[in-house]
Amino acid sequence: MSKFTINEIIDYTEKWLLTGELKPEILSDNFHFISPFWESNDKNTFISKFLDPKEYFEKSLSNILRFDPIIKLKSDDEKHFTIVLEYHTKYGVSVDEAVLGTIANGLLVELKSIYDLEKTKKAHKL
Repeated sequence: MSKFTINEIIDYTEKWLLTGELKPEILSDNFHFISPFWESNDKNTFISKFLDPKEYFEKSLSNILRFDPIIKLKSDDEKHFTIVLEYHTKYGVSVDEAVLGTIANGLLVELKSIYDLEKTKKAHKL
């Protein structure tokens, strides 16, 4: 199993958030994803849901005009990172989101996405 630096994991996570392109090799065997809309998923469920980005694109990315700003932070011990972003949708609604990642042994163990679910539904007309 490949090992990745925190900067690589942050970059691959950002790419997935912004484009839907997932690199499953960064995920540990015990990976866990937590999101108000997409709910809680283990590694296999997460991969089956997001490896093909069609649903993610249709429900989310297709409505987003731009991401601005995008702020990436990492802890001094390089075991945690945060991507804070605001996205602006074609429906005139902007959503603030924080994505928190936990890394162990060069792999992503947990990813939490934090945002206002009701505002997100409004932003995507769901």
